[in-house]
Amino acid sequence: VLMSCALSQKLSPSLPLGHRLGIAYGMTDEIFAVSQREPLSPFYSYGLIAVAIPGWVLGTALGAAAGNILPAVLTNALGIAIYGMFIAIILPPAKENRVVAGVVVLSMVLSALFTYLPVLCNISSGFRIIIITLITAGGAALLFPIPDEPAEPEKEMPQES
Repeated sequence: VLMSCALSQKLSPSLPLGHRLGIAYGMTDEIFAVSQREPLSPFYSYGLIAVAIPGWVLGTALGAAAGNILPAVLTNALGIAIYGMFIAIILPPAKENRVVAGVVVLSMVLSALFTYLPVLCNISSGFRIIIITLITAGGAALLFPIPDEPAEPEKEMPQES
């Protein structure tokens, strides 16, 4: 939901609701990461979704089969790979933009607080993620808004005499 809301700002305001729902349906963190272009075409998103979903299905099937064959030590080690993938998604934008880097650091600090503080640690992990995302993204949006690009002035048509 959060990623779809963020990407909706990159879509043309005239884009029909059906396209918006189609993009939102297929939105994942990986697709979100490579969809940072303006204006975002629904067909670009559909192409990403059409390639990604069969890959995930095949990868899940192969992973389940391999998980039954590989030794437990190896499957436990491979469980760390997902964290490497998330780091690979976060690092490039954080290197380029100090605000993004600050949001990442603040998110890590808030996550630690929600894990160890007595009252906050009772909140489920799913709600923690949503709360932390709303705090960090909302705070960054309020403190460091991205200005809208000025619209190009309309060109006057030459008058016929």
